Amino acid sequence: MIADKDDIRINRAILHILDSTTGLPVLSDVELDMGSDLCDFLKNHIFRLLTGDDWKACEFYKEESEVFRALQDYSEENFIPISQMLASMLYEIMNGNIAILPADFILAEYRVNNTTFLAMLKMNYKMSYTHRTESEGELHVNHIARHRSILPSEGQRLSEACFIHLGDFSVQLVEKKYEVNGEKTAY
Repeated sequence: MIADKDDIRINRAILHILDSTTGLPVLSDVELDMGSDLCDFLKNHIFRLLTGDDWKACEFYKEESEVFRALQDYSEENFIPISQMLASMLYEIMNGNIAILPADFILAEYRVNNTTFLAMLKMNYKMSYTHRTESEGELHVNHIARHRSILPSEGQRLSEACFIHLGDFSVQLVEKKYEVNGEKTAY
């Protein structure tokens, strides 16, 4: 169990854009630059989810799960291709079910003590407002702009995430139900 967010050590992370309104996922070929601000952002989200009471202990259907088969061969060298495969699978589900919210998908490898985990964080977009400045001749004009693709703040609890222990492949899941094929269900 995690006692403090500083127990979490982020090894690597990658971001994929899964906006079902664009028609294609935007998959990154490069890991994120893990500066201290980004590490803190990810640690806060992971810690908040794992110390909450929203998660469920789960396990893979080992014979049927493409994710389980891919993760059995997981290594530092195939982090990016596995992340792209997972993001593509999630995007396919999202694209077939319009009620599932568009999001950025972060796959992060992290350690707690001597145990390595993968965090799959679905960061659903939210609407927010900011300012925008334009110049009209010699005048500066300030506007309020509405943005749809704003990520959740550090203090906001994500409603969709998955944590996989890479030693025994146990799963902790935080899920949100959506309408899929006319029925409210977890996907």
